[in-house]
Amino acid sequence: METSSITILGGDMRQCYAAEYLYSLGWNVICCHTPAFPFKSGIMQADSLTDALEYSRFILTPTPLTRDNKNLFQTETNEPLCPLDDLWDSLTSNHKLAACNLPAEHRKTLENTGCEILDFGNDAFFQNQNAALTAEGLLAEVIRCTPFALSSVNILLLGYGCCGTAIGKLFRPLCRNIYLFEQDIEKQANARKQGFSPICTDDFSRILPECRLVINTVPTSIMDTAQLAQLHSSCHIFDIASAPFGFPADITEQCLLPHFRLPGIPGRFSPVTAGEIIGRTIERMAEHAL
Repeated sequence: METSSITILGGDMRQCYAAEYLYSLGWNVICCHTPAFPFKSGIMQADSLTDALEYSRFILTPTPLTRDNKNLFQTETNEPLCPLDDLWDSLTSNHKLAACNLPAEHRKTLENTGCEILDFGNDAFFQNQNAALTAEGLLAEVIRCTPFALSSVNILLLGYGCCGTAIGKLFRPLCRNIYLFEQDIEKQANARKQGFSPICTDDFSRILPECRLVINTVPTSIMDTAQLAQLHSSCHIFDIASAPFGFPADITEQCLLPHFRLPGIPGRFSPVTAGEIIGRTIERMAEHAL
């Protein structure tokens, strides 16, 4: 296995553009279960998972790893499914697997194989760049899906991590006010300096009726049914958190509030840039891992 080689598995167009970026740096690249794409002539396609994993010790999995917790995430419907169990059984201590926010149960399985895990979801460069793309794509969806001007609304932003920070920075000049729910005291203080209005649950009864946009970045439920009922009757909810998300899928039926669940925004709105960011992150990590 060549240390300058990489196997890229599954995913959406981000994987393809990551492949092109790494190939442009001189890496030997082979793809398996990736979308159909006009690859550069030197990028190879493997017919089987076995061939793909034998080609390289460095493996790049898709973001997210899986949608159904059983099979590798793939957008090409004409490709055969790639069960995660087959992938785990094929990995050895010779492999280094790069994944974004690998779920705990799969991390435990991989640790038993001896395969080294490189979680690029924790890389500061990737987090900041990916968050900026997430904010841009979210803005496009908010403008497309809402019947009112942003300049006329108050926004409730749930969470002030990387994505929440990027969203707040982009949306703040466009709206009337951003109320922020964030439990971390230091993050609250930083948000206040940026012109946001941190609130706590005790403020919900006063603030919720004023909000016509709720943007959630936290993968857990924050508001109960009674609190949701206090939201403005035309409030639109945008949930960009990873599973298990911040709102139930049937919230529109329960509360008559428009609800949009938007996973994987960079992959849908900015696949070229998002793929290059993954490639650049792998490049940086490989300098230490290979």
